[in-house]
Amino acid sequence: MANKNDSNDGVVRRSMLAAGGATTLGALVGGVGAANGSTVTRQEEGGGSADSSRDVTVRQESGNAVYWVLPGERRLSPQVFGTSDAPRRGSDLLESRIEQAKGLPEPLDEAIPQLLQDLPPLVAAPEAAREPIEDGESAGIAQERFTEPTLYSDEAEVTSGAFEITYGDRQPYDLPGKPGDTSDVVDLEAQFTDPAGNEYELEHDHVVQPPIPGYETGGGVLSGGWLHGITGTGSPLFPQAYTYGASWRVGNVHVNGEVATEDGFRVIHFMTTQTVRDERYRMAVDEELPLASDETIAGRIHHTHGVVLPIRPTRGPSTIRCRPRWNCRTARPSRSSTRCGNRRNSSRGRSTTGSSPVKRRERRTARKRRAERPTSS
Repeated sequence: MANKNDSNDGVVRRSMLAAGGATTLGALVGGVGAANGSTVTRQEEGGGSADSSRDVTVRQESGNAVYWVLPGERRLSPQVFGTSDAPRRGSDLLESRIEQAKGLPEPLDEAIPQLLQDLPPLVAAPEAAREPIEDGESAGIAQERFTEPTLYSDEAEVTSGAFEITYGDRQPYDLPGKPGDTSDVVDLEAQFTDPAGNEYELEHDHVVQPPIPGYETGGGVLSGGWLHGITGTGSPLFPQAYTYGASWRVGNVHVNGEVATEDGFRVIHFMTTQTVRDERYRMAVDEELPLASDETIAGRIHHTHGVVLPIRPTRGPSTIRCRPRWNCRTARPSRSSTRCGNRRNSSRGRSTTGSSPVKRRERRTARKRRAERPTSS
């Protein structure tokens, strides 16, 4: 429905979307999300003028299901990543972004290149971590997988949570200056549990414009645009998705009532997008989108995602290095990320889409052994 009211600031347009999809929030241990009963409200001011602003509010009441995503492999879109013979968005792009980052002002000229070396999936999927998908596997159009564990996997456990976030889009594009120099704002309240029953709460401090080469975050809050995939903003491992609202900000994480980030803020990323998880909780690749509502995990057109990245801003963003080579595992127990689904799916518990990580490791070991066998002339 839509209402028009007179206002001193001009025409105010409000629209309500009936949304009961998935929302993903992030914590130091990963990302969390909410689903059943969530709603999205959008308010625009300024009558479409250049200085117009937009607020997008998404909320989910307590008692609804959340999907806590476990680190795992990711199917790769040929459209985004090419093929093994003609790869795209791999090591060459990563090196290019690192070189671009070296031209940033101090101290970003050292911090951002190190960040990209520690977390390549922020911009690329290096070929060294790609593997062909064997014939007979249920992989759809994908021909390769990214084997390093990330938060874009198909594995999850159901927990619970509630949240409300308002994306305050005041600035249409990123501006030069410090990452925190932006007029965009976010109002966030988020509480959720992990699979072990620990209780999390996110404490928002301020919005930032991530100084990552190639990113365009709309001033740190974006509304009514596209992210991920081939856009250059956000990890290409997530499919290109229409985004109702997205934000990048810093703040603290509380676990069981105690601050878990005593050494400094973490970067918290939220976004409300078209639904990209199918009814089996498998994340679609770009060629499989859009999903029909009855094919999604939530049965709705959109869901929200959230993640607390292992990135600690100081005078300029610096990283908490990921110990096992480069992946998105974090320093707290369970080292996982979360996403939310629909209450009607909460009885599923752990997602069982695809083959298990154990079976995949066994297949890789068997292939390696076959390759090492001596061959007769």
